[in-house]
Amino acid sequence: MKISSHADRTEKLDGIRALDIHKWIDGYFDAESFGLFLQSGGDSKFNPYNHRKYRHCAEALDDAYKAFEGKYTREQIKAVFERHVKDDYDGIIPLQEDFERGTFTEKYHESNEPDQPEKILSESELSEYFKGKAYRHEAKNNRKLSARFYWRIVWPTAIAGILFASSAFTIIVPVFRNNMMNQKKQMIKELTSTASSVIEFYIEQEEGGEMSREDAQTQAAKEVAELRYGVDRKDYFWITDMHPKMVMHPYRPELVGKDLTNHKDTEDKSGKKLFVEFVDLVKENNEGYLEYQWQWMDDASRAEPKLSYVTGVPEWGWVVGTGVYIHDIEAEISKLSRNLLIADGVIAAILLGLMGNIIFQSRRIELDRKHAEIGLREAKDRYRALVEGSNEGYVLEVEGETIYSNHTLSRLTGYDEGELARMPLWDLLDPNSEINAPVKHHLQQIYQHTAKSAEFEAQIFTKSGEVVDVSISTSRIFFPEKNGHIISFGRITRGAQDTLMAFYHGKGENQDEIKKQIMDSKSSAQVLQSLKNMPKVVKSMSDQGVHPKTLRQTVGEAYDAAIKRFIVLSLEELGGEPQPFAFLSLGSNARHEMTMFSDQDNALVFADVPDRFLSQTRLQFLTLADDICAKLKQGGYPYCPGGIMAANPKWCLSLSEWKQHFTDWIGNASPESILEINVFLDVHCAYGDESLIHELREHIKELTQANQGFFLHYAKNCLGYKAPLNLLGRIRAAKRGGHKTINLKECIRPLETFARIYAVKHHIVEPGTIDRLTQLYELEVIQKDNFREMVYVFDYLWKLRFYNQIETNAELVVNSDELDLDKLTDIEKENLQSVLSRISVFQTELSYDFLGVAAP
Repeated sequence: MKISSHADRTEKLDGIRALDIHKWIDGYFDAESFGLFLQSGGDSKFNPYNHRKYRHCAEALDDAYKAFEGKYTREQIKAVFERHVKDDYDGIIPLQEDFERGTFTEKYHESNEPDQPEKILSESELSEYFKGKAYRHEAKNNRKLSARFYWRIVWPTAIAGILFASSAFTIIVPVFRNNMMNQKKQMIKELTSTASSVIEFYIEQEEGGEMSREDAQTQAAKEVAELRYGVDRKDYFWITDMHPKMVMHPYRPELVGKDLTNHKDTEDKSGKKLFVEFVDLVKENNEGYLEYQWQWMDDASRAEPKLSYVTGVPEWGWVVGTGVYIHDIEAEISKLSRNLLIADGVIAAILLGLMGNIIFQSRRIELDRKHAEIGLREAKDRYRALVEGSNEGYVLEVEGETIYSNHTLSRLTGYDEGELARMPLWDLLDPNSEINAPVKHHLQQIYQHTAKSAEFEAQIFTKSGEVVDVSISTSRIFFPEKNGHIISFGRITRGAQDTLMAFYHGKGENQDEIKKQIMDSKSSAQVLQSLKNMPKVVKSMSDQGVHPKTLRQTVGEAYDAAIKRFIVLSLEELGGEPQPFAFLSLGSNARHEMTMFSDQDNALVFADVPDRFLSQTRLQFLTLADDICAKLKQGGYPYCPGGIMAANPKWCLSLSEWKQHFTDWIGNASPESILEINVFLDVHCAYGDESLIHELREHIKELTQANQGFFLHYAKNCLGYKAPLNLLGRIRAAKRGGHKTINLKECIRPLETFARIYAVKHHIVEPGTIDRLTQLYELEVIQKDNFREMVYVFDYLWKLRFYNQIETNAELVVNSDELDLDKLTDIEKENLQSVLSRISVFQTELSYDFLGVAAP
């Protein structure tokens, strides 16, 4: 919000314009001045971090009272101040600590220059875009649901309910009836087999000559006639022959011996010639079932379904049968149907409720979707309005074509949107400028979709022939089934100490210029700007073939210089050192073996104080350390994932506490303690009292001399880091994302540990790996050939590491230690394999020296 807009609001809501109060509040918050400050640092009076103490914090109200006392009442000053700050921070007045903790981000406002840029959109158009008026009519018309919604949601739900209910009667009931009928059939079949067993007994008597056939048949018929089962034991068996003639019927003796060929009994309500059909079933399959209607018990007026089973007795030409009523099955079916109807009714009611809720929710979602579509269209136009009003030029590239460019870019270059769409963007670049070569290559790759996002500085020609310095950044974007990029152009105002241009012009002495620029910084903002440029500086040096040692030294010295400057600036605010102390860089930070993306490993040691002051002193140093670590993070060095930082109370200790830690680590050496001590054996005093570090090193020296067993554990730890080679000496790659890779950081680690253990053994204080190896060579601990090979291997892997990070990370903001082997030529692979094979030779020497055996 502009200062004039703030004044308009207070005049409308509080009855006072007070433009001078608004200018006072925003005095440190001019966007253009802030940009110039970051580029050149030329205005020593402008400090962008002052907002944390002045003007936008609740604590600034007292200063406002003093500044405008006598001109406005305190109530007026308070009303204007609070209205302004609340408008900037969503109704909240932040405290200083809110900015320190990152709860709020500072607001930088537009400059109030008298010559305002031309308007891209009219006031009425802006109102329509940002208040949504342009789409209200369409939103109202889209509140009705389409037929597509009903076909997708309503009708499928209703049809599913109907199919569920009908399935009960088309599937469940028939299955239930079949099961009951099968049970009935099985029962009468098993009962009939009992009767058949009786007959078989007499057949055996006849065949054994113990009875005549006539006597055997008479006795068999008599016994079968006495067999009963069922309710009241009224169910029976009958026997006919194959003519058919009745052989035996327990309840119809008048039928015995009678020809049943045309017999239709009065009790037979089905009208079938039952006995003929029974004979036919036996003739066909020797058994069978028959359903028919039969008089119910003794009630001549009632007929019920009956099921009979017959089986043949071929030895005598008999047919034995029995039948049971099956009306109970239909009764059970009716009962089941009633229960299903009740259940379906209950389920249907529940489903109707659920369906109603689903339809209601789906309707709301559908309406929300329509509103979202309208909102997206409105947001697109809002975004376009914002882009058009931006002070940077933008180009939208999709699938290799320039789709859109904003008005700002047209003003910057002099070309209209149509001309920019038709011409390759790299035609804007000055062909005579050295810094444009990588930019042109990158833009060409962007339009071929073979490059990642990145940032560059370049020089372009305007349509009138003017050369303009610009920053160009590219960011990947994704559309459905399409890829594209946003390419932005921002004008650069260069300062006299432009580090990048110095490097581009090949001034080797400027690696010291970076350090000097940091140390001469007047504020943390200038330090951060220098650190932000470091990845590009290192890339430029690497492109010029600078030795890896120089690259490591440049990064490390810039890192140390930033720490020193941050501490000096912080101590100026704190009013001096509360106690002698040293800020320690650890691990790769201490060795100056850092990439552009290394995380922080640091600690803090302070002089011993009486126990009653220990907590207070530690708190003071933790406050300082927290500020330093936070600024390093802003400068591109992330926090240590393991928390090894001075801002961690565990590693912000007095000298005596540090001594006790090393006593425990070395005196009680174990595989676990070795893992913890590893990073603390690479120590460098980045700032402070060197005597504290000297005393701590002497303590470590005494401990290692007195505890030789420490080296046994430590040597085993060192040998645990292996080069990625298999038993045949071939490179052993890991598969990541479909690529064969090795981790270069892990390849370098065996050399770091080799130098570290020998350095501790021989009391070498320099933390750098090459420095340690050099001193070991001078002390004749390692031979000349081994020394030369170690240095070569170390530098080769580091050169490859820098190259890989730059090659795989065009935007220079993300760490990448995974080397894709497929991108190496055959010769490069062979050379890498040869280099890695030497590591096992070095480790064999270490194993002999400390363990007395060859390396495993």
